[in-house]
Amino acid sequence: MEQAVVVTLIITLLTVSCEEGNLLPPGPINKEVGASVLFSTFPSSQQIRGIRWHFNGIEVTRYYFPGPITVHPDYNGRVNLNYTSGDLELKNLTMADSGQYTLTLTFESGLGNQDHILLQVFEPVFSFDITGPEGNLIEYSTVNFTCNGNGTISSTVWMKKYEILAPSSSITFLDDNRTMVISRVQRSDSGDYQCAISNPVSSSTATYSITVNYGPDVKILGAQTFEEGSDILLLCVPDSLPAATITWTVQGMPAKNASLYVIENSSRSNSGEYICTCWNNVTGIRASAVQSVTVRAVSSRLGPGVEAGITVGVIFAVVILVVLICFLVKHFKKPTDTVRETPVPMIVNQQTTVPTGDKLQGSRPHIYQNNQPSPPPRKPPTLPRSRDTNDSNIYCNTTN
Repeated sequence: MEQAVVVTLIITLLTVSCEEGNLLPPGPINKEVGASVLFSTFPSSQQIRGIRWHFNGIEVTRYYFPGPITVHPDYNGRVNLNYTSGDLELKNLTMADSGQYTLTLTFESGLGNQDHILLQVFEPVFSFDITGPEGNLIEYSTVNFTCNGNGTISSTVWMKKYEILAPSSSITFLDDNRTMVISRVQRSDSGDYQCAISNPVSSSTATYSITVNYGPDVKILGAQTFEEGSDILLLCVPDSLPAATITWTVQGMPAKNASLYVIENSSRSNSGEYICTCWNNVTGIRASAVQSVTVRAVSSRLGPGVEAGITVGVIFAVVILVVLICFLVKHFKKPTDTVRETPVPMIVNQQTTVPTGDKLQGSRPHIYQNNQPSPPPRKPPTLPRSRDTNDSNIYCNTTN
């Protein structure tokens, strides 16, 4: 009895001189219910003589050389102490085991050291789902989503197509993000939504899909003016979910119930207002679009542009024809030979001597054309010698 008191007194005195830190790694340590945790200490160069672990003012276990190891009754069968290193194993964790644990070591030198570490014990999340709107969801209504789950929920995150949603003018989060409210939901809000709940030891994600019914928004595609005899084609396009029913009204009278309205070989009597009316049986919305159509008579006179085009075309054709004719005449005309004749001198009132054939032939030059020699000159006929005369008449004798 006295020995135990002395040991306790010595440990108490040594504790007073303890330093802080450098014994345990930084926390916290996160574990789930039912698991085990090992509080590991850093190796020491000094030999350990005393070990004490405390939790919430309770001494969980104690050791002082040479022993024995003592354990608090509440932890019997749940703890293992390594008296050479000071490591402590705690088994079968419960939520009540969460908190700060303190380690005090006494070394052979008589000095001591003390450090702390935080343990967090969580229940894993389970039985998780999302509750959302029921029935037909109409555009511009308000939608509530609630994320349901059991266990220790530390964080709740809402996503659309796995992209995190943030608060906005239309999105509000309530009850620690467990509920999401979308006000004035729009057609673009259709799709898959995810709620992810988690804690440091477990997580789970659930998905909820919504479809926003909307419309109809109606428009008519097609021309407003048609030539008489042409076909009238008008297309009614309602943007609606679900698909809307279509009804045409032409000149105040009900017509076809189809998206495409066709009139073949139109006449001027087909001019007027064409109304497409669409109805969505889920949203209860009925909407219409109006197209004014004019059928005009076909003009027999060519337009100014057409007439000008024809005139220019005719002038151009005439110019081309003239140029072509000139080209053909120039390049296909038959060449002719040029022959120079030696004039025959004639003497009036005196005797005239006509050159003989040999002299005439010798005096006539050769003529070349296109770099080719001309044919030899023809031999002129022999003329008779002229006779003397005293009268003033001119005589010219020719011989065939």
